Amino acid sequence: MDDNLVGYLLNALDERTKADVERYLAEHAEARARLALLKRALEPLAADKVSAVPPLALAERTLAKIAEFGSVSQSPVDLPRAPSASPSMLSIEIPRWRRPDMLIAVCLLVTVVGIGLIVLGKMRGPTSAATLTGCQDNLRQFYLAMQQYRDHNGHFPDVSKEEPRDVAGMVVPILHDAGVLPSSVSIRCPGMGAPLPSQVSLKSLRGMSDGEFEHYAPSLSLCYAYSLGYRDQAGKLRGPGDHRRESWSQTPLMADCPPLEELLLNSINHGGTGQNVLFADGHVKFLPQRTIGDGDDIFINRDGIVAAGLDASDIVLGYSGARPRIVVEQGIPNR
Repeated sequence: MDDNLVGYLLNALDERTKADVERYLAEHAEARARLALLKRALEPLAADKVSAVPPLALAERTLAKIAEFGSVSQSPVDLPRAPSASPSMLSIEIPRWRRPDMLIAVCLLVTVVGIGLIVLGKMRGPTSAATLTGCQDNLRQFYLAMQQYRDHNGHFPDVSKEEPRDVAGMVVPILHDAGVLPSSVSIRCPGMGAPLPSQVSLKSLRGMSDGEFEHYAPSLSLCYAYSLGYRDQAGKLRGPGDHRRESWSQTPLMADCPPLEELLLNSINHGGTGQNVLFADGHVKFLPQRTIGDGDDIFINRDGIVAAGLDASDIVLGYSGARPRIVVEQGIPNR
């Protein structure tokens, strides 16, 4: 898969392999972390991407030189023959690598490569201004779609109403089927690769088996997290924005998705330096930490679980496959 990650970054994969890699990235946080590291390691190569200007009339002068050599009448100069290998030379035994030698070589290789990647990463900033701006513009396009949806329906998309397909990523097909999501909006953060529009419909998702949907769910919103809503005093699930509008400027609605495996880390969309956050009033802000206000973690609720907030002030933005309701599988709560 690492070879495919390099091919993915260089846009050298066929469409089928590219789709397989994107599904794998959506399901494996460690693969996304490796992809981000490889991307940062390859970025310095762009500085040397300069087209060399050939000398004037290079082709004509080259052909003339070839013709000149072809017309020389004198016999070519005899070159001395290479010495023949003696039997003793042929019988030399190349020493075999011992196990300790191989282990030392592997350790040295890993160390050198690791140091090289760190140095290359430090040669460039942790994330570029262009990457941040591109991602923020993409989030603003999402907001325009959600605003149109809200104006028509009276509320922002509420994924909890899509049970049993109630995952955060359903916000994308909800907007798509409502006809408010432009094809220019990408479910992939611009810093993670080429734009990737979503064309999946609610009908096709509802027609999938549970197993098929669980496999597809992580790629619905791919690089972005969306609000899982909150529970009111009666324990009923409420969608995002179902409270006073004057607090919308402090209410996160969407953001770069968190890493799936390490719940306390920043999003990998920008090298772990932070995350762009879209608020319910439409403004986007880059936060170098996962918390807002008095320390509310925007990716988990106050119980430390990826699920709906415990009340209106407990904001939770879930990655694509996260659900508002707590689901227990083999004794492990929804993450």
